[in-house]
Amino acid sequence: MDDISSELDVAADLLTRRGELGGVGSPASWLADQVAASRTDEVGLSQWTSSTVVDDNVQAPVFDEVTFDWLHRGTSTAAEFPIGHAGLMHTYGYLLSTVATPYGLKRERWLTTDLAMALGEPPTQFYPTASTVPLMERVSTAVLPVLTDPAGIGRTVLAFDEVVDDGHRVRTVFVADPRSGTTAVVYGAITGSSVRLVTTFPFGPLTSDWVTRRLAEPARYRFNYAPPGASPGSVFDGHTEIILAF
Repeated sequence: MDDISSELDVAADLLTRRGELGGVGSPASWLADQVAASRTDEVGLSQWTSSTVVDDNVQAPVFDEVTFDWLHRGTSTAAEFPIGHAGLMHTYGYLLSTVATPYGLKRERWLTTDLAMALGEPPTQFYPTASTVPLMERVSTAVLPVLTDPAGIGRTVLAFDEVVDDGHRVRTVFVADPRSGTTAVVYGAITGSSVRLVTTFPFGPLTSDWVTRRLAEPARYRFNYAPPGASPGSVFDGHTEIILAF
């Protein structure tokens, strides 16, 4: 983890100073290759919704505008800093983030085994260099079924929708490894029959007190989701529907 973190720091510095990563043999050529593949994967891009680079916890961008522009270069996705494509930003953008949050660096979710274990994937499934399959694709392949059918996933311990209106809702799903108890959250947007991802990350153990408090909170957009026509993090006049709770 230390080696790849150092490499990512160098890559982030190159982007900030020069707006590029360089060619083959650059400090993160594997990253440039994966981003290039994801930028042109129209099906993969369509599986994610939009996000803001301004983190709700730190109230500041977690990576800079140069990195934002590089991530979206040549894509068909409409993006204007700080609002862009959630998949590109939450995978590769978070890998390149050097901004500390109350929960550590954003990249740590991809450099540890907790998320993979919670989802029932091989421990290194999301380690960036573990496969030539782009990280964004690996994540959506593992996570989209959880968001689409929480009750059909044996690891789901809590799932609920915050209903915006008849055609729109945001969904939160918690999954846990039955042996270790390692937990993760999956979050996304449902519009009609379309299910699109916002983010996923490891989460601390769920307690009954935490669940009770969370379900009593006003409905709002979370985890840096940038919904069309509304501000990230804003409260909306909706209600919560429990899908599954163990």
